[in-house]
Amino acid sequence: MMAAIQNLQDSFQMRKAGIHRFQPQFPFELEFGPYRLKTAQTTEELVESFKLRHQVFNLEFRGLKGRGLDFDQYDSLFDHLLIFHQDSHQVIGTYRVHLSNEPSDSYTAQEFCLDGIKSFEGPFLELGRACIAKEHRRGAVISLLWRGIAEYMKASGAQTLFGCSSVKINNTRQAALVYRSLVLKDLVLSNGCYPTRSFQFDHFRKELSLLEGPLTLDQQVEVESLIPPLLKSYLKLGSRILSEPAFDRDFDCLDFLTVLKRSDLSKSVDRKFSVSASQSEG
Repeated sequence: MMAAIQNLQDSFQMRKAGIHRFQPQFPFELEFGPYRLKTAQTTEELVESFKLRHQVFNLEFRGLKGRGLDFDQYDSLFDHLLIFHQDSHQVIGTYRVHLSNEPSDSYTAQEFCLDGIKSFEGPFLELGRACIAKEHRRGAVISLLWRGIAEYMKASGAQTLFGCSSVKINNTRQAALVYRSLVLKDLVLSNGCYPTRSFQFDHFRKELSLLEGPLTLDQQVEVESLIPPLLKSYLKLGSRILSEPAFDRDFDCLDFLTVLKRSDLSKSVDRKFSVSASQSEG
């Protein structure tokens, strides 16, 4: 009975968010070893991605309990790329992308002032809500995720990718420590972007001021343990951070504003994907 009530509530909320108006814009499909990536075609496929997002962002990140779906009013505007495990037919990876000529008209603009992104070439592709099931967070899946993004940028004509990269941090000291590490590695560009007022981290600047000079070995080890594989892959492929981090109180995590040029992505993904393919065949 409770499950039936929950299903009715979910259906009502999804309709309220406009999910029934969803239409795929640039459909395509890729296969790689035991995995298949495709653009979501139906509401049923979308629901599977919402289940995975709930599992990762609400159960794993926030420590909540119970079944549910993670979706918002932006989902009907985005294309959703899904990664399926071929044997189980389950969605084990998902992310959403949205093409526009105006980056300030985006989900990311809730968290950051995006004036600085306008110096990059458009059209712009916003990437968000990227997640992979815990048991599948390995190189082959992350490589396929990036291959899908590169293919989507090619199909849509997008020149610049941007979005929020989430890190499971909810205290100012660790936020400042990770940001300082990125600055020291020349991975941060000062480009006129900053967190909006409601997403600013309290006392962040004060904590950052205590981290002058290089990090200690212990601090470097701590940073390495805090940065998730997805953000590491962003940075290895040429992404840069454009702002101090924002704090998403709803999801109790840190968000970094990342940007990546299509030309840099294409070179990196072609090289990385070919290496991953040869390893999976060996």
